[in-house]
Amino acid sequence: MIDWDSIKWKRIGLQAAFWSVVGILLLTILLNFVNVANTNQLSAYDDDWDDLSAFRGELNEMGVTTRSLVSSPLLLADIEDPRNTTFIINGVERDTLSLPQFDPDGLISFSREDGYSSSEIRAIVDFVEDGGNVIVFEDFGYSSSIANAFGVNITGYQVYDSTYATELDFNYIWMCMQENPCGMNGTRIDPSTIGSHSRWGENGDSEHPCSLIDGQQMRYEEAGMCRQHWVATTGEIGEINFNASYTILMNNATGLEIMPGVQGALNDVNIMAVTSNEATVDTNGDGQIWVGNEVNAETPDLWGQFNLSIEACADKSCDPDEGGRILFVADGSVLVNALYDYENFNDGLYDSEEYGDIVNFIPENSNRRWILDVLSESLAINEGENAGQARENAMVIFDESRHPQNAILAEAYNTVYFLLVYSTGEGLAVTVLLLALFVVLEGILLKKKDPEPWRHVFSIIYYGLGDHNRYQYYSQAKKIRQVFMSKVRNQNGLTREEFNELPAQELVKLINDPVLAKFALETKDYDLASKVAIIKRIKTWGRS
Repeated sequence: MIDWDSIKWKRIGLQAAFWSVVGILLLTILLNFVNVANTNQLSAYDDDWDDLSAFRGELNEMGVTTRSLVSSPLLLADIEDPRNTTFIINGVERDTLSLPQFDPDGLISFSREDGYSSSEIRAIVDFVEDGGNVIVFEDFGYSSSIANAFGVNITGYQVYDSTYATELDFNYIWMCMQENPCGMNGTRIDPSTIGSHSRWGENGDSEHPCSLIDGQQMRYEEAGMCRQHWVATTGEIGEINFNASYTILMNNATGLEIMPGVQGALNDVNIMAVTSNEATVDTNGDGQIWVGNEVNAETPDLWGQFNLSIEACADKSCDPDEGGRILFVADGSVLVNALYDYENFNDGLYDSEEYGDIVNFIPENSNRRWILDVLSESLAINEGENAGQARENAMVIFDESRHPQNAILAEAYNTVYFLLVYSTGEGLAVTVLLLALFVVLEGILLKKKDPEPWRHVFSIIYYGLGDHNRYQYYSQAKKIRQVFMSKVRNQNGLTREEFNELPAQELVKLINDPVLAKFALETKDYDLASKVAIIKRIKTWGRS
């Protein structure tokens, strides 16, 4: 039968209130920050047409280690070899968590940055300054804060151009990775307008690792990070034909700007690719182009030439051995399977039924060859007989932290992991952690039982006085026995060690009371009347 009078309702109420508050706080975090998407795209670890599995798989075949970052770029601080590491941000689809931190003035603030917090941006900048390489593919997402740190602005407005893939639609425009824009000859890109890369080409300032093995005969699997230039000749043997001209297909691209008067984190900022002179920007997002000599309500959109790719380097040469760099590309879909691996896509390898209104084949493009050349410049050996092979520590990290998941457990895991990284990487996190520990300790204290101050104090006056409900602690036979044994030990001047080693017969002699001796040696409980009688006997024991 339950003794309802003995239940400590106050303590139970406090515990219930505490854990209710904790539960509400956790639920609030999940409801506000767990973002479960209906679709999963732009992931390097999925195989749909709009994912990056073909690109990641080919890197692995080349000998490059690939990793995913699912929490926060704060972990970039733990990279042991930034020089041989490339961090790829491909489409930022959600904002960051706004958590307390110290601002540059040392004041507490909540982050309001798009996509990434100020400390995460600082981690990316530090990574580049330590020699790391970053590539940002972004159109209308949340990467502007990263670009701003390097003196670049992502406009977020869709760019339309006369150099577009007519076999698809006007959302697909061509970008030539060169100083001048490429042009069209009817419905095709004019070959005469296609030049070479400003740094790797014929008139470039530096040699590309793949150019060092240009013309060499080898098997495809021996080509390393230059396999994109391998051309079959006889049987399994082929030849490296290095080509530094690129026509890159983009979908729903935006515009990039160099911010005037802004000194970014790196000294040298270069425009790598531009649109034609006849490009337009849909600034009001209505899907229609209205341009004029002046921007007004009737002609709100812009026209002219816009930047499609900008690169910032620590050194003017952009030599990876001389410092880090960051490359911005105004489209998040350049590396998706449908464009990167267009031949297999056209053959039906990927789920083309999900491709929307596009029913025609993807035209031939240089997306694959260009991005592999970008990475091989940073991660391939550039001298000796192993030129073109991946460096020993070559690694590519994909930022998966800003892609919503289509599973609640995966998204919750990413959120919790982010919070763990935040607690070890933010300047204010120590304070937050201490507050959390304080709350936890308060919960423990609410649950902890009262101390048992029976040693050194012999206060047995309350025993058996009819107020046992108030003094329940003192009405326990075990506690009475402990107090009595302390009294016996003290009265005989024994240490705890000496007393504990006494045989039972010696203890009985010291007590010299058969009733109390039996009580001392037994472990059973007694009813209240018996305990009252024993307490009275203890109070008179030893007085004679």
